Amino acid sequence: MNITELVADVEEAIYEVYKHIHKNPELGMEEYNTSRLIRQELLEHSDCDEIKAIGSTGLVAVLKGEKEGPEHCFLLRGDMDALPVREDSSHHPKSQKDGIMHACGHDAHTAILLGTLRVLKHYKKHFSGTLYFFFQPAEEILSGAKLLLETNEIDLEKIEGVAACHVMPDLYAGDIGLKSGVMLASADQFEVTIKGKGGHGAHPSTSVDPIVIASDAVIQLQNLVAREVSALDSAVISICSIHSDGDTFNVIPDRVRMKGTVRALKKDIRKQLTERIGEVCSYVAKAGRGEAEVVFQEGPPPFYNDDQWVERTKNVMGRLLGEEHVKVLDIITMGAEDFAFIKDRYPGVFVRIGCRTAGKEFTPIHSSSFTVDREALTVGMKTLCAIALDFFNIEENIYG
Repeated sequence: MNITELVADVEEAIYEVYKHIHKNPELGMEEYNTSRLIRQELLEHSDCDEIKAIGSTGLVAVLKGEKEGPEHCFLLRGDMDALPVREDSSHHPKSQKDGIMHACGHDAHTAILLGTLRVLKHYKKHFSGTLYFFFQPAEEILSGAKLLLETNEIDLEKIEGVAACHVMPDLYAGDIGLKSGVMLASADQFEVTIKGKGGHGAHPSTSVDPIVIASDAVIQLQNLVAREVSALDSAVISICSIHSDGDTFNVIPDRVRMKGTVRALKKDIRKQLTERIGEVCSYVAKAGRGEAEVVFQEGPPPFYNDDQWVERTKNVMGRLLGEEHVKVLDIITMGAEDFAFIKDRYPGVFVRIGCRTAGKEFTPIHSSSFTVDREALTVGMKTLCAIALDFFNIEENIYG
């Protein structure tokens, strides 16, 4: 049997798994029930050789090939966490947890990876080496991928290639999208504490106003992008939260805290902006007779797709789906993906899976209206299966 036939055998069961996960969403690092469901599915249907715990909720299923010869190792990833979004009441299936929904398609990614494993277990006699299936927590808070790189549960040195997919409402179900080179930005968080001296709002000369300092800092941080980053490059600095110690109309507070994100498509610009944010906040605070403390939390690096992996995937999926269903994308966004932590270490590919239903309106990711067409699950399974088999050079079993 070929991929299309094997996927057809499991797609109804995988759709049921998808519906269950969708109705029972869990936030990052809280995916306990989802993790238990995945483990149960692995034990009952995957014939995997081992199941490894990654952190408190992550899992790696291990599938070992039985063919003799030089061994190789490949990793596939599917994320599992949801978002704090209230789902549109008209949806079916619909989240049963008020204020939490799978607004980014990670329920689909988990189901796709489970289905991929169900299919690839039939190929154990055709490859030599190991397939890892990483069911990843906490992608939305950009911390789950790091758990894999910190684990001792699997041999990270053996991995020679990686792949993942992500549903995309810009593409119709049945299509996939591929882009070479940079696709997504780095995403670092920072928190700035401006320390001043509180006082009466009627007598600002007796205080050191941290609100004025913070306001000036916000403007000067925007100048870093406008005047220190080339117009031919892309970067973003956004202050998304400002809070003071006070909450009244006539008291100047002692402190102001700001939280923000800095994003870049190039590593050198990322480094430059990280250094300059600290300097600018410190200098602005000093000019206003205050102090500034800046703390960074490093997020994922810029995401790059390797040219040769994109070409291989384009060729194999063109034959499997039809060339008209393989779209070459030119989209670069300042969004981030924490699979970039893994991809930065290993060669591989990240594929967009169309999830928009033909004839229906566009529903953006991270919105209450976001939906995934059922066909995206089928195409996602075919895609990950084909990439893995192509890695092990098992071409005759891809198409039949």
